[in-house]
Amino acid sequence: MRLGVRGKVFVAFLGLAVVVGLAGGLYLDRELGRLEESEQQHELLRHARSARAAAHALDAARGAGQRAANPEIDALADQLGASTNSRITFIDDHGTVIADSALTAEGLLHEENHSHRPEVIAAMSGREDVVTRFSTTVGKDLLYGAVPWPERHGVVRAAMALDSGQDVLAHQRRLLLLAAAFGLFVAVLMSALISHLAASALGTLVTNARAVLSGGQRRMPVSSEDELGHIAGSLNRLADERSQTIEALVKERDRLNAVLNGVTDGLVALDAGNRIEIVNPAAVQLLGLSESPEGKTLVEAVRAPELIELIERNRDASASAEIALGDPARHLLVRIAPLRATTGGSVLVLHDVTDLRTMELMRRDLVANVSHELRTPVSIIRANAETLLDGGALEDPAQARAFIQAMYRHAERLSNLLSDLLDLARIEGGAYPLCLENIPLRQAVQRAVDTLQRTAKNKSVSVQVVVDAELAAYADNQALDQVLVNLLDNAIKYSFDGGSVDITAVREKEQVRIAISDDGPGIQERHRARVFERFYRVDAGRSRALGGTGLGLSIVKHLVGLMHGAVGVDPVEPHGSTFWVTLPVATQPERSASNHRAA
Repeated sequence: MRLGVRGKVFVAFLGLAVVVGLAGGLYLDRELGRLEESEQQHELLRHARSARAAAHALDAARGAGQRAANPEIDALADQLGASTNSRITFIDDHGTVIADSALTAEGLLHEENHSHRPEVIAAMSGREDVVTRFSTTVGKDLLYGAVPWPERHGVVRAAMALDSGQDVLAHQRRLLLLAAAFGLFVAVLMSALISHLAASALGTLVTNARAVLSGGQRRMPVSSEDELGHIAGSLNRLADERSQTIEALVKERDRLNAVLNGVTDGLVALDAGNRIEIVNPAAVQLLGLSESPEGKTLVEAVRAPELIELIERNRDASASAEIALGDPARHLLVRIAPLRATTGGSVLVLHDVTDLRTMELMRRDLVANVSHELRTPVSIIRANAETLLDGGALEDPAQARAFIQAMYRHAERLSNLLSDLLDLARIEGGAYPLCLENIPLRQAVQRAVDTLQRTAKNKSVSVQVVVDAELAAYADNQALDQVLVNLLDNAIKYSFDGGSVDITAVREKEQVRIAISDDGPGIQERHRARVFERFYRVDAGRSRALGGTGLGLSIVKHLVGLMHGAVGVDPVEPHGSTFWVTLPVATQPERSASNHRAA
């Protein structure tokens, strides 16, 4: 059953009254019990001291140097026990009971030694003590109070049954119960009255608060100066502050979203349990995720043991490390910083360094490949020169001519290599000027064929051109010539003697596709994706024998990319390869080529 405010206030006040009454009654009952017990202890000690004083007076009455006999002490104990309603016991310095108000003379003879009793031990050591224990003599629990008896180096003890004070406590408890019942009745009446008044005032306050929250009114009426009036005023201030806070939060949210969506680095905020709280679109992309992983743990969202280990190792300190994710691998520089202002968690900043690492690898490969490519011709030129200078070959025209021709061939190879390297550096550095214009493809293809006519004739390779005279591409004339010459030269070199090379060009929507096919040995599938890399050779020995620098196809790829095209290679059945290039189709004649120059 659900209680309203009135019922809750009534129950609360009634419960408070009951709890306070019970707590006070229990505390008072306990304190009264302690007081009664303390009073019994003090009374026992007074009885023991009185008995000791009476024994001393009895000894003094016997005269100097005389002591009362044990029967006289026993009679004194009986008198004192009867007058004090307690048990009086006299014990000598050996622990022997010499008088006891609860024992007869014959019983004294069979009473056991009391030297081991705790109250006797305490009194023998000069201290007064009170203990509670079971008495075998009377068969019930007694309260024992013992004091030293200096005159005989013994102990005087008084004992009293524990239940002697229970009647007093029972009477006190009855009085407490009557008072508690009366107090409970008053508490019920007061609780009902207070709950009614409080419920009425709170009901009005709740009605006004709901009107403010629902938008029916902007502020609550303040009808009194009491606490409820202060609450209404406070709620009005809270309403104003809430509106201001909501506006500020909306602005902060918009700014945060703008920052998160604007930065190119990935940002991920984790709580203490490595659960993702905030993630920006850049981080979703860098981590290779298809959707935002907010609410998931990092382990659930990303399979990256290195990243998890980095976070676990640096819970309380900033750190950074480079990790690789995905296939193909994406290199990320991860910086982690703890959230010291909260109960835990951390912030990850992800920076993509894949291009940087690729450039570093390309630089190392370039240095290694250039060094390798230069070593052979330089060594041959040097060896031939040394032979000419040191031997008789210089005097023999036939031998000298052979050495000089070899030096010329390798010098030309060096020149071609350096020229290709310079062209590639200019292209990659953005220093290769392009003048994009409409270029008739048949004329461009024919220029390439004319340039390499002698090379084709030397290998008895026939070149077939099938290009529509009306077909044109939007490209740079010099760059297109270099692309076609490189591809055609490559096709002629790798064709078998007496083979053929076919050049075709067709339009495909907004692109023109130029294809150069040969009937050479072809390129295996595992090499096709890399043939456009610098210095990559399918057959290194044959490529060097044919005079290639290993940079021609890389130059082709870069030039085509500058002209907004694409390049690729496909196999030809039963053998051979087709290198193809796509370029934008020629624009309308009114577009001026001078307006499309790019650096």
